[in-house]
Amino acid sequence: MFGRYIKQLFKPEQSPGAGALPSLPVERTALLASPKLLRLGTTYGGWIIPVDAGLTTDSICYCAGAGEDISFDCALVERFHCQVRVIDPTPRAIQHFTNLETAVRSGQRYSVNNSTEEYYRVTAEDFGRLRFVPVGLAERDTELKFYLPKNPAHVSCSIMNLQKTEEYFTAQCLCVSSLMQQLGDTSIDLLKMDIEGAEYAAIRDLVATKLLPRLLLVEFDEAHTPMDGDARTRIRYHIDILEQAGMRCIAVDGCNASFIRA
Repeated sequence: MFGRYIKQLFKPEQSPGAGALPSLPVERTALLASPKLLRLGTTYGGWIIPVDAGLTTDSICYCAGAGEDISFDCALVERFHCQVRVIDPTPRAIQHFTNLETAVRSGQRYSVNNSTEEYYRVTAEDFGRLRFVPVGLAERDTELKFYLPKNPAHVSCSIMNLQKTEEYFTAQCLCVSSLMQQLGDTSIDLLKMDIEGAEYAAIRDLVATKLLPRLLLVEFDEAHTPMDGDARTRIRYHIDILEQAGMRCIAVDGCNASFIRA
């Protein structure tokens, strides 16, 4: 049914190694039927959502995990003119957003993920719908260590230390309910989580607090960087609890899964 949408894609920054899982443990026949699907953003930073996502100018979207590619975030405000909160405590991500803002305000081009071919196309008006929040997303409010990747050219840092490195920085983290309270949001229409292993605890918190959004986009990072031989079991367990909470998977794109609240 969804075979044409299911691609075995891995981000260039996180190419699958010998221990990587071949795909997410999702039964293809169990994917919830959707009229049409749309992929927004670059090959590296894009996500699949329904064409009729139901997003409006009043919609609130949280995009946790920015790095140096917020093409999906920008595409959301371009297409739906919704409000997007970009959430990431990484210094390079903060600098990237600041540089993009300067470029947009001055009418200059700015590249996506240091590309020589891909550039942001967001207008100043649409960019004004983006709000950067320099904190980490977690299951509780606390300060945590974010471990740097092995390759210094890469930007994604992990509180789970998926790549088993020693260098880190510390940053404030908030759970979804605290983040909503801080930002004055009463509901979330879409939540994207590309948070390097922290998605498990965040999923459990979302289910426990009953704050699951209508659209949930999750990168299961252990699909490309497994911590041990139980990675597939952990991924399957968290997909199961999402399904039990009423979320249905509509698409799988490499390590990324898109869910809609049924």
